[in-house]
Amino acid sequence: MATISLELFTLRDFMPDQKGFIDTMKRVREVGYEAVEFAGVGAVEGETPDTTAAEARRILDDAGLACASAHRRWGALRDDTDAEIEFLQTLGCPYVAVPIIIDEYDRYAYSGYQQFVADLPPVIEKLKAAGITLGHHNHSIEFLRGPDGDTIYDLLIEQGGPDLAMTVDVYWAAVAGVNPVNLIQRLHGRMPVIHMKDLEVVLPDDGHMPLPVFAPVGEGNLDWDAIIPAAKAAGAETWVVEQDLCRRDHYDCIRSSLECLKPLV
Repeated sequence: MATISLELFTLRDFMPDQKGFIDTMKRVREVGYEAVEFAGVGAVEGETPDTTAAEARRILDDAGLACASAHRRWGALRDDTDAEIEFLQTLGCPYVAVPIIIDEYDRYAYSGYQQFVADLPPVIEKLKAAGITLGHHNHSIEFLRGPDGDTIYDLLIEQGGPDLAMTVDVYWAAVAGVNPVNLIQRLHGRMPVIHMKDLEVVLPDDGHMPLPVFAPVGEGNLDWDAIIPAAKAAGAETWVVEQDLCRRDHYDCIRSSLECLKPLV
């Protein structure tokens, strides 16, 4: 059964402390979501956290929300795997993705991702033994080309191994000039989680070249009539609504995305 989840990074500004986290989870459930992707929760992951993983689990349970997936930093997953497993298991989270390589390697260099791929196997195996799937979430960086013409994403697919799942972010693929459908079709059986956000083109204030911006699902230019069947065929199970920046009320945006997706997935 399909799960429509909310990426909590969308609401990161409302959760600097435990009270904000509690209030936000209640509102997320009221909008109609039943699951979340755990990321950007300052109360738990910020510089001055006041909420433990166990407390976060209780808050989610009290709100009626499951933790379907999470984003965690690669450095922690690689260097402190046992602690990361404990954190994820406490939340009841079966899937964790590396959202971006920030300071572990050179994220703009093909060679940085070659090292990332080389370091993956022991982490994947340890997480797998704990019942947790490891994935990678793309931005547009992964479509930079290496010295032989292959993209970083090609490297991840071909050398990351079959147990490395791929969280396709359809917005960022489109920004990179990649057809999300073509990308999804390469990932049959390797894409249990997909990020859903739309791409709208707007004129900036200076009236010059139109720019892509984040939009609720169904309000932009992405071809959902093609994306959704392709994702179903690839085996997507968790459909994560994310909107990095909202140009109107955040809760109105996440409600609009949910209402668009519900009859489709």
